Amino acid sequence: MSASTKVIQAAAGAGGGGPSRIGDYIAVAHFDPPYFTLLDHTTLGSVSLATTYNVGSNAYATATSPDGSYIAVGYTNSPRFTLLDHTTRGSVSLAATYSFSGQGRGIAFSPDGDYIAVGTSGSPYFTLLDHTTLGSVSLAATYTIASDGNGTAFSPDGNYIAIAHNNGPQFTLLDHTTPGSVSLAATYTLVEAGEGVDFSFDGNYIAVGGSRGSPYFALLDHTTPGSVSLAATYTTPDDSPGVSFSPDGNYIAVAHSGGTGFTLLDHTTPGSLSLATTYTLSVAAARAADFISDGSYIAVGHSGTPNFTLLDHTTPGAVSLAATYTATSSVFGVAFT
Repeated sequence: MSASTKVIQAAAGAGGGGPSRIGDYIAVAHFDPPYFTLLDHTTLGSVSLATTYNVGSNAYATATSPDGSYIAVGYTNSPRFTLLDHTTRGSVSLAATYSFSGQGRGIAFSPDGDYIAVGTSGSPYFTLLDHTTLGSVSLAATYTIASDGNGTAFSPDGNYIAIAHNNGPQFTLLDHTTPGSVSLAATYTLVEAGEGVDFSFDGNYIAVGGSRGSPYFALLDHTTPGSVSLAATYTTPDDSPGVSFSPDGNYIAVAHSGGTGFTLLDHTTPGSLSLATTYTLSVAAARAADFISDGSYIAVGHSGTPNFTLLDHTTPGAVSLAATYTATSSVFGVAFT
């Protein structure tokens, strides 16, 4: 889930505009049947099974609409994208599907929920879906990037879409100032493949996790909308496919392979990075991370048993174990809803 969605969810929850308190549930995408699990988080810091849904094949990614009413899931086999109805909180049903030429990977809803950005493993590697009619999807636009679109994120104003992808230049920023249409804004060359990506709450910075080459994490400066430059890097132990800004922009959660599996970066000085803390997961092969809308908890998906960890972040800059949950296999996508 992009930072823009988290900020809107926080506002909706605080102002009563959402269907329920945002963060009461957690969407989990994993590799064995039923491939999608919805966890109950109505008791903060505790998780239990709410329901499951079988999308038919290995699930790579999940994202939720700003009001929590819809959940998107990307997976391996055709049609490779499913939109689930979550208007009845705690339960899901089929809303729509969409067929891609490759696996559905990076997924993000626009801040108004009208569009869904999807990175795929098949050409053109990026598709923008129209969700202006709630619960249905149709093609809005496509854009050809260099290779697999592993991560996507909308800027908080919805004007830009960040894509982290495999081949050079590994990062692409698309202009979405005309809703439903995309054009090239900027690119940036990372050390190697781009994986996870997220905007800060103000849109001034973009976190990008990488793989196949140190330092594995880059912070891009987006203070001039539509352009990017390097702000800072941080060397995590290995591939860093899961990144998530806290809603206030002060911290960045990074799920990575190797080492402890989880690192929390300090971003209290905008544009700079330092270590806040780490947490040792049961297995260090971590794939996904997401902050709850008020920043008090962090969901982390990883391999091993258990393969889902909920971290307590009620003390800013520190984390402790809140709860774990064992899904049927490795967790590749998590999103509070």
